[in-house]
Amino acid sequence: MDQLIRLAIRGISLSQIQSGIYVLLLEEESGRIKLPIIIESLQAQSIASALGKRDPSRSFTHDLFLSFAKVFHIKLKAVVIYKLLNGIFFSYILLEGDYVEEEGKKIEKKEYKIESKTSDAVALAVRFQAPIYTTREIFDKAGIYFENGFPIDKENDTDTSETEMENSGLLFFKEKSQQDLENMTEKDLNALLNHAVVNECYELAARIKKELDRRE
Repeated sequence: MDQLIRLAIRGISLSQIQSGIYVLLLEEESGRIKLPIIIESLQAQSIASALGKRDPSRSFTHDLFLSFAKVFHIKLKAVVIYKLLNGIFFSYILLEGDYVEEEGKKIEKKEYKIESKTSDAVALAVRFQAPIYTTREIFDKAGIYFENGFPIDKENDTDTSETEMENSGLLFFKEKSQQDLENMTEKDLNALLNHAVVNECYELAARIKKELDRRE
């Protein structure tokens, strides 16, 4: 795991663009880089429940998996978000089973790597108190870098201040189509990215980041 970056859950917010969709915000340990991931309502509720932010009496399939794992001595060692393709994050969960028996003797515990939907993997990680990791490549593609609370260009390491955003004359609209983003200049996209983050509209921020990366 040395080459991977450990993540923490920063929060979950309701999408201000599309009904029924949530944004899971992950960040690396220093908080300087954030990774927004779009997830569905059920998984968002399950993660929030495991974090103690929802009705504890409600049970999810992830809770059943936890109970099942305890009975059969299965441990979830880690969740790894390892690939980003066409805006979709791919993950796997690393499980450790009970000791393997050979000729009546317990030899060693066996590890299993299972592909998982990222939101499901995170919901399980919270319940098992397992670490979540991603790669530097994914951070470079989809991570939003911060300095003094504002997003920065990771290549040029320059930031846009509040004054510069006000002077840009750019109004912040949450309903931005892909065509709107494609027609904007790079300077306006960076300013809009700041507005999106300040207003905690992380789904829009992720789309803007994707458009900026497309132009590189």
